[in-house]
Amino acid sequence: MSKEKIWQLFIINPGTLNVENLKAFVSMMRYDAEVKRPFPRGFQLAEPINNNTGGILYPKDTELTADHVQRLVQLKDNNPDYNFQISIKKGKKVAEFFRERIKSDFTKLVESKKNRQEYRSSIGRLEKTLGLYLEDILRDDELIYVLFRGRSIDEVTSKSGIPRYFYHSINVSIFALEILQNAYMTTGIRFDKSDLINIGILGLMHDMGAIENVGQYVELPIEKRKEYYLQETSKSFLTAKSINLESELVSALKKFSDYHQGNKDVVKEDEDVESHYANILITADIMDLAVSGIFDDPVPLRSATDNLYVKANNKELRKGFVDALAKGLKLNDLFDFYRELERLKKMCLLHKYARPYPMLGFKSPVLVLCGGRRDDCVEYAKTSKAVNLIKASSGLEPGAYGRCKLLSSELVKFYEKHYDDIKENVMMKAKEKKGGTDG
Repeated sequence: MSKEKIWQLFIINPGTLNVENLKAFVSMMRYDAEVKRPFPRGFQLAEPINNNTGGILYPKDTELTADHVQRLVQLKDNNPDYNFQISIKKGKKVAEFFRERIKSDFTKLVESKKNRQEYRSSIGRLEKTLGLYLEDILRDDELIYVLFRGRSIDEVTSKSGIPRYFYHSINVSIFALEILQNAYMTTGIRFDKSDLINIGILGLMHDMGAIENVGQYVELPIEKRKEYYLQETSKSFLTAKSINLESELVSALKKFSDYHQGNKDVVKEDEDVESHYANILITADIMDLAVSGIFDDPVPLRSATDNLYVKANNKELRKGFVDALAKGLKLNDLFDFYRELERLKKMCLLHKYARPYPMLGFKSPVLVLCGGRRDDCVEYAKTSKAVNLIKASSGLEPGAYGRCKLLSSELVKFYEKHYDDIKENVMMKAKEKKGGTDG
């Protein structure tokens, strides 16, 4: 067969799926003439297919079988310059075939997590959740057409044949569900079944704008690819709008894209459900981008969670949702450590100026600075061990800062009390860097 443009695969119309050419259809269906597997039922022509002389080869309403497709492949092989579109009627059997493929992806990714130590404490509950609600998450046929189209585009444009971006979407759904299930304990926000279904849908849709156009940037250098991906992700809310997803889901996707376009005000504590959804999605997305290694080297789960806490302390993420994810994954030492930092910050005599420094990673702060430079406070050490910041760090602008004597001392006491845990964690992280453990 001749080389043809197939990455767009098919156009979704009100009643049909218009596949741009035979090669796209064969790739989408994973058809292989040498493998005698049954062709799925229900793929019915919405328009006739003509042969290369203009006569009708297969009339409208023909239900395609393996024999039909084999004949089309032979026709194309014998006439490389002959091109034709294949228009398929939408229907329950078509949507169900696509749905089962997506459900199979969920199963595959959950099974892969079962073999990893860091997920073993949470995977049972996750399996139960998906068993109860995955059908509802994937119930809408129009959503299924969009998801399967994106999945197939990702698959046919990938050099490895693995739809890595779509797998990322599923993993974001998984992390987002984990956050939502624990959110009440860490934020006091109550979510119900409908919220769980919505957040599952949002995880799958959050980067569909980028996946739909992956063929345009898949060959770019990795840095440019990431830039293009994040730019195209901003179109996901338009895809959601085109299939009439609920307005609050469209709004949440818009807030999500605004965050990645530089608007960190999305993190502010708005109490509307769209804001909650968007912030859960942002947290889950940043987590999986780190651990999946789509654009950079994969980061161990513990280190990725640590990075979320750094962002939360710098007001770039909502800490309550980061806590919910850490709690769900049973990363209790991280959870407890950052909770201890919050306790120390609340001990500030003037209530709001404590800044642990340097806030670079897990158990890294070595002292507490006064963000307000309040020399009227009895605990402010103006000259002793002052820190001069050349650039913004730990939530502080460039400039000279004195330490808080009280809270720096309390931080030292905390380290002394938990010395064994800290030592164990440092040793484990050293092994991770050498490739000695998966994290």
